[in-house]
Amino acid sequence: MSSENFVTFWLARADLPYFLEPHEFYVSEAKRRLLSQFGDLEEEAERREQQYLEATAEYFDPDNDDPMAAYEQAYHEGINYVWSLLDMQNTVLLAVTAGMYHQFDKKLREHTIKELSNWCKRELITPIIWNLTFHQLIDLLEWIGLKINGTEYGERIKACNLVVNVYKHGDGAAHQTLSFNHPEYYPHPTDVRGTQNVPNHDDLHVSEEQFVEFADAITAFWKAVPENCYYSDLKEEPKWLNTVVTKFEKKQKGNRG
Repeated sequence: MSSENFVTFWLARADLPYFLEPHEFYVSEAKRRLLSQFGDLEEEAERREQQYLEATAEYFDPDNDDPMAAYEQAYHEGINYVWSLLDMQNTVLLAVTAGMYHQFDKKLREHTIKELSNWCKRELITPIIWNLTFHQLIDLLEWIGLKINGTEYGERIKACNLVVNVYKHGDGAAHQTLSFNHPEYYPHPTDVRGTQNVPNHDDLHVSEEQFVEFADAITAFWKAVPENCYYSDLKEEPKWLNTVVTKFEKKQKGNRG
């Protein structure tokens, strides 16, 4: 091995628990403490109907009131209650998905800074990594030697990134990309254009199964990271990299000046 063929990125198998254990804890506790609260919604609806009937029974006048009307109103009370629970469930799922993604993103950037600091200036690489978009970060890691684009876990994590961006920011480029490439996250589109129903950013929906798919993709990502990437493995440099590095170099020189 030549003197130039040094390790550019390292993740020892013994270090995997540092990344996997917090992630697995987050997922298991999210299921146990939050997602498990949304159980049998049909049973919840029936209970709500019964509560309504019991609460209104004392005001029922058999001589003047229609008993069928009371049962119909109770039915609607149950339906409205379940719709509210479904909306809350989706909000919780989006929130725990965002929290899980940010935990992953933070650890990935921190580890990237740690590894690249062994052969790049830490004071330069740190702000660069924290300011990259997620897709730029993926491009950088692909350049180093990780396999992400085109893999099942990589594409799933990129979809998760878009879901979180739409959840946080609403309408925009992420919504347009996600709704076009992944309509499965908009199962009930409410906008109408011509004769078609199209997704509004508020239609974003993540099921518990999709949350688990995102979680499994993050686990698969960490397990797929090579133990060693070498300088000789570097691929074609991302086209944007030199521009970004130059920008931060000028900024640092200006701060020192």
